[in-house]
Amino acid sequence: MHIPEELTRAAEFHTHLGPFLVVGLRIGGVVVREFGDEPFTTKIRVLTGRKPPYSCLADGIQLSTPCTTGNGGMEVTVERKMAVEATKCDRTLSVTLRREVFDRIENECSEDDQHAFALEIWAMPEKELLVVEERSAATEEADR
Repeated sequence: MHIPEELTRAAEFHTHLGPFLVVGLRIGGVVVREFGDEPFTTKIRVLTGRKPPYSCLADGIQLSTPCTTGNGGMEVTVERKMAVEATKCDRTLSVTLRREVFDRIENECSEDDQHAFALEIWAMPEKELLVVEERSAATEEADR
């Protein structure tokens, strides 16, 4: 089974290839597509909690964006929403793992098949995997 180089590098950094790592890579890809990859211009809040396997998503974010906990661009919160909020200037992007995908990982993924789940998530169309919503400061002001 062919494993894309990006996943191989992520697995080396993270020590294994699992579904939540790949979810983080995919979410990070959305953030970079929408906000660019210039360092120190984006702040990311990772809403996963700080315990594996959910926090594995944070490593995927660190590997796919210029934001890390070490450079101050990323914060991991105690909430377990399997979502990311990214902010740049007056824009906020919310990217959330679809509930049905989360439920599949929780109920069907075991230690023995996490690699296969990770590859499946890597190949999924974005709309089947993630909910992406953007808000601007102007929109938030109008809602008040």
